[in-house]
Formats: sequence, C-alpha cells, structure tokens
Amino acid sequence: MSLGSSLFATALVLAATPVAAASPAKRAPPRPAVGDRPVNYVVQPGDTLIGLGRSYLRKPSDYRQVQTANQISRPKAMPAGKTLIIASNLLKTTPIAARLSALSGQVEIETNGQRAPARAGVAIHEGQRIITGPGAFATFEMEDASRVTLPSNTTVRVERLRSVVINNAPQRVFKLEQGRAAIQATPNPNPDGRFEVRTPVSISAVRGTEFRVGAAGDRARTEVIKGRVGVGSPEAWPTAPPVPAGFGVTASRAGVSLPVALLAPPRLADGGQSQGDRTVHFALQPVTGAAAYRLQLSRDAGFVDLFAEATQNEPAADFGALDNGTYFIRLTALDAQGLEGLPADYSFDRDLDVLEPGAEPRAEQNGRHRNFLFRWSAAGDGVRTFRFQLFSETDVASPIVDQPGLSEPQLTLTDLPPGAYSWRVSATRFKNGAITEKVGPLRSLQIGR
Repeated sequence: MSLGSSLFATALVLAATPVAAASPAKRAPPRPAVGDRPVNYVVQPGDTLIGLGRSYLRKPSDYRQVQTANQISRPKAMPAGKTLIIASNLLKTTPIAARLSALSGQVEIETNGQRAPARAGVAIHEGQRIITGPGAFATFEMEDASRVTLPSNTTVRVERLRSVVINNAPQRVFKLEQGRAAIQATPNPNPDGRFEVRTPVSISAVRGTEFRVGAAGDRARTEVIKGRVGVGSPEAWPTAPPVPAGFGVTASRAGVSLPVALLAPPRLADGGQSQGDRTVHFALQPVTGAAAYRLQLSRDAGFVDLFAEATQNEPAADFGALDNGTYFIRLTALDAQGLEGLPADYSFDRDLDVLEPGAEPRAEQNGRHRNFLFRWSAAGDGVRTFRFQLFSETDVASPIVDQPGLSEPQLTLTDLPPGAYSWRVSATRFKNGAITEKVGPLRSLQIGR
C-alpha cells in the first residue's frame, strides 16, 4: 500500500544526546520503511566515496549506488562542501539499547512469531512485539531516559531501534497496533534523529515532549501534556500546525480534527490519600464536561511501574485489596470524544485498619443465667486493645456497660433484662510508636419483648 493511499500515525521526537550503541547483533539487513528518509552528508576535505563506503555503508561496494545517485564522476576526488544524498537503507547502523524496566500482570514479548512471557530487565530489540493482557502494564526505557508506558490490552511493535553511524542519529520507531501508549521523549538537537509512534490514521511529530497516543480500529487520538506536537496526515506533513500542550486531536481516515482543549485534571476527594478499609476506594470531584474518568495506580511517582487501572463513567473506583505501603494514583477525565485530559498525581498510604462487628449476639442458657456473647473482628498490622460499650435505647450518651482494655475481640454479658439496646466497639492500635483509635458503628440489639 503506497504512502499516498494510506494514513499512518507517527509521533516524532528528536532524541537527546547520542545513545551508546550496544554490540551489533547478527540480523537481517535493514529494509527501508515507510517514512525512512535519505541522509544528507556534507563532504569533508579528504573524503572519498570509497572511504565513506568503508566507514558508513552496510556494504562498502554500495558506494557505487551513492556515486550514481549523486552524479559523482571521480569517486576518489570530491569537492569539499558538496552535499551527498544517501539512501537510508544503504547506511550502516548500530543497535540502540532498550530494556523492559517494569511490568505487571501478563506481559508477553513476541520474537519471530513466537511469544514468551516477559520479565523485568529483558532487552528489547527491533522486530519484537510487546503485548499486555487484561490488567497488565509494561514500561520500556532507552538509555537517554526516554520511555514508553503501555497499559492493559495494548500491542506495540518495535519497528526501528538503531543509530545511524554516519550522523549518529538515533532512529526509534514504534507501531501502536492497538491500545494506548504514554510517551516521555527526551529532546535531542540532532535534526536527523527521530522517535516515532505510528497508528493507522495520523502522524504526530514532536521535539522532546510528553504525550499520549491511542489507537482503536481506524481511529486514533493524540493528547499533548508537555511541548508541541504537529499532527496531520502524511500528505499534509510537515506543514501540519503544531498542537500545543494542553490540547488534543482525534484522527480518522477522513482527516484530523481541530485541536480541542483537554479537560482539567480531577481532584481527589477528601480522605483518598489515607486508605485503611478492606478495599481501596477513591472518590473524585466531578469535572465539567467529563464523560468518564480514568484512575491508574503505580508503585513509583514517575508512573513507570503501573499495576492497576480503572475507567469509570462515575467519578469513583474500587481497586479491591492492596498490601500495605505507599503508592501513587493518577487521575484523568475523558471527554465525549474519548480524549483523555490533563493528569493529577497523588500519593496515598495504604495501611489496613479494619474494625467490624461480628454476628448478632444470641442468648445461651447456662443454668439459671442467660449469657450474651458479643463478637467483632479487626484486621491490619499493630497491637490492639478494645473498648466495648452498651447503651439503652433511650440514652446513647451514657453507656450502661463500658469495658475498656479488652485484649480479645469478644465479651460475654450475663442476664441482660428485656429491652432495646445498642452497642459498639472501638479499637486502640499501637503501631510503630503511634497510637490511633477507630470507632465502630452502633448496632441495635433487642432482648425479649
């Protein structure tokens, strides 16, 4: 399919300082890809085509192709300052090092059609595909600190991961086949370097920025967090106007939309940064214009090590149980077109501290006496003592039974008279030198008629 008859998405970022090349691996010769551009080389004093062939071409004998293309009559005597145009597929390259820095859930790497489970630290190479399953996440990084983060149900193919020797220009091209990707690209002054993320229907070009790309069928979107991104079809490139930070566009085979202001970042409701209940639950303050909300959990403040995500129509989400520790949450709002808004990041502390009443107490006859066993439960780290209080129905301010200092989560009362009561338990927890108190809810109890 020709470039003129199809659209593809590209996010181009000129890389930062030259990347140290890894040891060359034995691979098939590189083929020109859609969008590969020839390299301009300015002849230096003493240069010869034969010498350039030895130093910079994959096959030294290919200097003859350069000679023909540039109409050089004397390959051993070229005028200094002349500009040679050299096809990219003739040029010698070295691999760029990249590694899978973090992953969670089912992540696979496909090599030559064979899939295998991924592991943290594994090297990433050209031609491989990185696949995240449901509830899975992966981040891979390059040596200049550029990184690509993939949430669940995403597939990315590594099209290019190399540096061109003649101009030391890194070439990093990733094809987003489905799903979403968040990109942080380190800027580079080298005009021949590129960092691309392609989807089927648009092209986005930037010079060092933070942005997101999503692809689903024949639709794509680009959202700019930092920097500026030129977005348009290949036919319009490179004249497409840049999209500034805080704006996004959607793309289809019909074209690219006008920039739309991204929704403001949501704010976390009070209490969200302290999570002590059995399940981790977050509530957000609603954002005007939001059709949905996305919440992401990470183990680090840079959101490299993602491990959970939820997209909800309502400004709230429940993530279930979670081990104690300090974590981070990123909040965004999505508009009606699916454009994801600006993020808000928060830290939160997970410290399980649960106090729950047990089953309703029942009378058990013991000789002439009736015993009522009250039970409750507690969960979380630390040492606890409990306080039991029983109130009459008409006075919940003054307990008729007030028993502090209980070490076990139960208490037996004997021969309670018929009537309506309410009861509750509080727990005092000692942990890491700190003392905290948790008060359980009032529970009703009816004895006799």
